[in-house]
Parts: sequence; structure tokens; C-alpha cells
Amino acid sequence: MSHKSFYLNTLWQYGLQIVKYILPLLVMPYLTRALGPDSYGVYAYILSFMTFAQTFVDFGFNLSGTNQIVAARTIREQEEVVGAISQARLFLCLITGAACAAIGFFMPIVRANAMYALISYVAVCTRSLAPDFLFQGREQMGPLTTRYLVSKSVSVLLTFLLVRSSADLLWVPILDVVAGLIALGWSFVAAKRRFGVGIHFTSASRAISELVRSGYYCASNMASVALSGVTTLVIGVAITDTTQIAYWSLAMSAIGAVQSLYGPIVNSLYPHMVNKKDFAFAMRLAKISIPFILLGSIAFYCLSDLIVLVLGGDKYVGAGTVLHAISPVVPLSFYAMYFGWPILGAIGHVKKLTNSTIVISILGAVALLIACISGFASVLMFALIRDLIELVLCLARGLLVARALQEQHLRKAESAA
Repeated sequence: MSHKSFYLNTLWQYGLQIVKYILPLLVMPYLTRALGPDSYGVYAYILSFMTFAQTFVDFGFNLSGTNQIVAARTIREQEEVVGAISQARLFLCLITGAACAAIGFFMPIVRANAMYALISYVAVCTRSLAPDFLFQGREQMGPLTTRYLVSKSVSVLLTFLLVRSSADLLWVPILDVVAGLIALGWSFVAAKRRFGVGIHFTSASRAISELVRSGYYCASNMASVALSGVTTLVIGVAITDTTQIAYWSLAMSAIGAVQSLYGPIVNSLYPHMVNKKDFAFAMRLAKISIPFILLGSIAFYCLSDLIVLVLGGDKYVGAGTVLHAISPVVPLSFYAMYFGWPILGAIGHVKKLTNSTIVISILGAVALLIACISGFASVLMFALIRDLIELVLCLARGLLVARALQEQHLRKAESAA
């Protein structure tokens, strides 16, 4: 079975992740110094809140939409998929915006920075409308890489020009909106030129059916985001020191930078498995990755203090302890991600994957609440809880994959008999 498309898309995705890694690395040290701990804490806290909103607006369409594009037989059918999902996303933008406004009213940091939060949400909406699922379903990731490079480069350049101090905080989300609009236009132009696919709006009932179809995907993604996003939100309530919030956010940004290196494999394997359903290939990749993941995790732990110094400077040295505590997430999250949508989701075990993720996320939320109520709330305690939940998630998904493999072997044995 040919895996050429997987390797090619993985290369494109690594190109994308390198750009995603380099450009934020250029911006983050600049923002931490230009904004200072207090304003950077506001930026990081609202970013976490918007990450949760982004997941709901996306509603799992990049996963379900990929399946739809693979199943579509004609250009017109693909255009209808793009149109129906775009309509559903516009509807979700309105609903989610109202929900964010209501929830944000009870969050002191968001309420005190309402204009910043509003503009940040507009950026969320512009990003969500890009039809990434079309390129994933076609297994052609090249346009996504060039799109991000152009849009983010413009944003980074303008950040250096316009953001000079904490007084310029509002420019950060405004530039996110600019980047989102560039990416949105770029996506539709590239889709038309490369595939001949535009957008064809359909009936409201078709858009609703897309919402229903993507429900399980959304629930699982929301639960996954809750493992990190809700933790930061709880920290904002339980810990009023914005410097501690900044330490946590800086540590999680470093974790996210490492996890972004997993994205090319995960994002390329999912559409490939949807098309090929090749279990042997997926498990072979998992085994090959083990020494690389272990060596990378050890290096990350040993270099944690240096990483914090580079990203935040002397003012953020205290984040090194947090980064040490959260470092077990590095290896655990790779296999949790790998066993998730690329394998379980692609072979149709969406409900099992979603249900297990929701249950584990609820356990994590309960653990966070217990820590707060019992008076043990601290960023180090939250880091420990995150480690344990990531371990349970990884083990649960690994067991589901093992069962799926066993079922496949039994079916083959029965058919051979």
C-alpha cells in the first residue's frame, strides 16, 4: 500500500510547524518584555479563554469535514460540504459569542479587559471560517503552509512596529484579526485554483445536519481543551497573582511548542487513515517514535530553566519550577494524541474516543475543584493534576487501540476460516 501522500503531507506539515514554531518564538520574548508580567498575564489568560471558544466554534468540523470531503465524489458535492460547514460555523460564531460575553462577565480579568476579549473573539471567528478540512481531505497540505507563512509574517512584522509597551496591548488581537482575514482569503483562492472547489451555500437543514454529525467530534475536542484551558481558567479564579498566571502560561506555551512538533504526524495520519485504514502502518510509526520521544522529553526536562530564560527573561525565572513539574506531559501527550483521532477516530470509534475523553476530563475538573476547596491550590498542584490526567488519558486510549487491534485480528481469523 502506497504511503507517499502521508510522507509528503508530513513534510508540508513540518514546514508549517517550523514556521509556527519560529514566528511565535520571535514574538513571545518580545511581548513578555514589551508588555511586562501584568499585561502579558492578561494576554495569556484571555488567549486560554479564546482557545476554548475556538474549539467550540470549530466544532470538530476539521475532523468530520475531512471525512465528508473524502466521501464526496464530485466538485459540487465538495462545494456543498464547504458551504454547509461555513453556514454552521457562522451560526456557532453568534451563539459562542453570546456565551463568551455571559461567562466573561463573571471572570474579573476578562471583564476588566472587555474590548481586548471582544477583538480576540473576532480573530477566533476569522480563523474558524477557513476550510482546512478541504485540504486535509484532499491530502494536500501545501497551501496551508504558505497561507500561514504569509499571514503570520504580516502579523509578526506589525507587532514589532506597533506594540511597544503595555499601553499597546489592544494591537495584539487587532493584528490577529488581520492575520485571520489574510488566511481566510488565501484559503478560498487556493481551493479554487488548485481543486476548482468554491463554496455553495445550502439549506439551513443541511447546515444543521452538519452540526449534528460533528457533535461527537466537538464534544471530544472540547473535553481535550478542558484538560489545559480550564486549568488556566481555574488558576485565574483561585490565584489572583497575575505573575503566577504568567508563569503557568509561559510553561504551557513551552509545552505547546514541543507538542506542535507532533502535529505534522497526527494531522497527516488522520486523513491517511480515513482513506487507507492501515493499522499496521500506524502501529509501526508508533514504535519507531518511542526513542525519539523519550530522548526529546529528557532534553526538555534538563533544559527547562534555559527555555524559560530564553522565552521570558529574568522576570520569569520562577516559571522554571512549573516547567519541570509539567514536563511529563511531553511524552504522554504524544501518544494520547496519536492513539486518538488518527487511529480511533479514523476507524470509526468516535463514540468510544469521545466518551472516554469526557469522563477523564470530568475527573480532572473534579481534582482541580478539590485542590481549590481544600486549600491546596497552587500552580505546582495544578501541574501535578495535569500530569496524572494526561497519564490516564494516554493509558485509556492505548487500551482502546489494543481492543480495536484484537477485534481486527479476530475478524481476519473468522474470515480466513
